[in-house]
Amino acid sequence: MPLKMRRGKQQVLLNYLPGRTFDFEKVGVIARVDQIRGTPHQDLSEQLVLNAVAEYAASWSETHRPVLRDEVLKSTRRFVFLDPREVKATMFPSVFWCQRSGCGRVLSSPNGEIPASECPTCRKGKLVQLRFVRVHRCGALQPLNPYFCKNCQTSNYMSLNTHGSERIGSFRWQCTKCRRTYSVFGGRCRECQWSTAIPGVNQPENASIEVHRAGRTFYPHFVVLLNQPGKDLSLFLSTPYWQQLAGAAFLELPELAGKRLTDLRSDPGEQDHASQFDMATLKGQGFTDEQVRQFLEMQAQLMDSKRRDKEASSPARITRALVERTGVPEPVWQRSGKEMLEAVLPIQSSNTQEIPAMESDSNGGETIAADSARSMGFERITLIADFPITRATFGFSRVDYQPQKCQLNPFSPDRDHEGRYPVFVDIVQADALSIRLNPVNVWRWLELNGLSPNFPESASDQDLAKRAYFIGLLDETLLGETLRADRAEERMVFGLLHTLSHLAIRQAALLCGLDSTSLSEYILPKALTFSLYCNHRFGATIGALASLFEQSLGEWLQAIREADRCVYDPVCGDRGGSCHACTHLSETSCRFFNLNLGRSLLFGGHDPELGKINYGYFDIK
Repeated sequence: MPLKMRRGKQQVLLNYLPGRTFDFEKVGVIARVDQIRGTPHQDLSEQLVLNAVAEYAASWSETHRPVLRDEVLKSTRRFVFLDPREVKATMFPSVFWCQRSGCGRVLSSPNGEIPASECPTCRKGKLVQLRFVRVHRCGALQPLNPYFCKNCQTSNYMSLNTHGSERIGSFRWQCTKCRRTYSVFGGRCRECQWSTAIPGVNQPENASIEVHRAGRTFYPHFVVLLNQPGKDLSLFLSTPYWQQLAGAAFLELPELAGKRLTDLRSDPGEQDHASQFDMATLKGQGFTDEQVRQFLEMQAQLMDSKRRDKEASSPARITRALVERTGVPEPVWQRSGKEMLEAVLPIQSSNTQEIPAMESDSNGGETIAADSARSMGFERITLIADFPITRATFGFSRVDYQPQKCQLNPFSPDRDHEGRYPVFVDIVQADALSIRLNPVNVWRWLELNGLSPNFPESASDQDLAKRAYFIGLLDETLLGETLRADRAEERMVFGLLHTLSHLAIRQAALLCGLDSTSLSEYILPKALTFSLYCNHRFGATIGALASLFEQSLGEWLQAIREADRCVYDPVCGDRGGSCHACTHLSETSCRFFNLNLGRSLLFGGHDPELGKINYGYFDIK
């Protein structure tokens, strides 16, 4: 029985994605979303979106993402990027349960037909859809069909007895004919051959039985990007060496002083046109031979000057200067281009306010907020009024959402768009607060804790090399998995940013009177930058961060600095200083699965991978 419904775009992307079940209250049934119909986005850099998806999916082995393999994610022709318009759903599961005490008969309707509302066995009980389903970490979702009685060789007489409990372990199947009882269990998944062992999970190849609306039955997976290009940015992205230009702009190379990235775009119609006049034409206009010679000499000198200026600011020349001064190889800059772009463009927007650490009040002294920012090792705090967020939801998992513990699946191919895999896109302009750490402080913090970051030997500018060091350090680091002790610097630097981001969100939500799920993080690790932004289109979140920046910035910074305690201390602190009461956020707010977190990175203490951290980041003066 096909069902149709309409919801707001954000509701669809959160709660009504293909493969998810929900209570269809309008008609009183449980339904499963089969398809989201939408219109293709026209103004979207599809390859940038797929690059972000590929980076996200890289945390899963290809065994656990058999469809979203690397070669598939390189081709935009395999995907369609849709703006959601309509949701289509069908009734699921087609299994019905008598609600009369003492009966509990369970009937399966394979053809999807709704039986009579009266139980055919007891003739008195009301039939309702069975709210339990079978799910597996491979992505399978199956109805909980009545058990097959081995004695009667049929399932036609099976009832479900919950014994008044909500725990599946207390449930029993009972054959009403022979009165035999059987345990209720998921059994081995029928749709996969799961063979990967998972620490702490007994028999991961078995399916789980869950209430259909339980969170474990469906986890959406999405990526968040900034600054999806319009015309100007699209032209910039077609410029040779654009990744290196973005890196040069991030490091503020003098060659790009006063220039915006979008001013460096390639213009296919731009060429060097020199007005070439032959001597006969000039003489015909009454010029003497000497005048003609002088004119041509001046023209040649002018063209040489223009060529030299253009060569000095050419992308190739800037790339050479970038590599020479920082010692970071060109391929690293190439891979880091998107992150550098996202670090620079919001700051270059005209709709920003900043509180640099050297800000002073009218009496020449530092403001309270500026002093707090400087002492906490923040180089820049920026309020961005129109933070351009693109959320692209591309797939789902079940039972778990962490890499290697589940399979990452795309949504079913869209029959309206030539069988391509749908990616559902939502673009909003949100308020955001962006914080960039001082790389000198981070460098000193690593050294005080016994680590030895070194300048590249080829770097000609130590200041620039120190700023660029973290770009090379975190190059090709998979941040969706736990960073172990053999990657101590990466764990320290990313864990520092990640923990700060979470504490900033939790404290901002408290001061603004919001739920922490209303705010999300956006971390640019190589740029030592994180942002928190309002993830709702409207409502109480509008202007919340702007008010925080303008009225309570000092209070917010102080609250972050004092977030060194947890209600579960000393147990939480002894285990790394990270739990749901102090640093964890919901999966809708955190892009990195609440991994690589710890208050010890900010305040000192025990880290589960690195051991004792003697100096927290806030200890650096």
